[in-house]
Amino acid sequence: MKSKFWGFLAFVAFPSFSINTAFEVSPQSTIATINSYSEYGGGDVHFTIASPSTECPNGYWLRKTDPGFQANLSMVIAAYQAKSIIRINGLLNELWPGTTGRACRVYSVSYR
Repeated sequence: MKSKFWGFLAFVAFPSFSINTAFEVSPQSTIATINSYSEYGGGDVHFTIASPSTECPNGYWLRKTDPGFQANLSMVIAAYQAKSIIRINGLLNELWPGTTGRACRVYSVSYR
């Protein structure tokens, strides 16, 4: 009974965690393009990778208001300049409204 209570409490207390769990892991790739928008979305950044995934074929986007925006943007720019191999975890249910294609919001960026 106690474990059911804690499970329910976690679901209620952290609803965004349970909503945003559908994500995909991109293939290992380099960054192909980076586009920064001064006003669209309050400063969104959209980028594509050289080997697109099937789930997010039109790339990934960063929302300026996200707490990890600066860290993720720094990693993306560094990977682009150094032509480093990276992997992106994209949120499948948060597509970028700036395109009619499937560009997923970034959950995490990692170097490989």
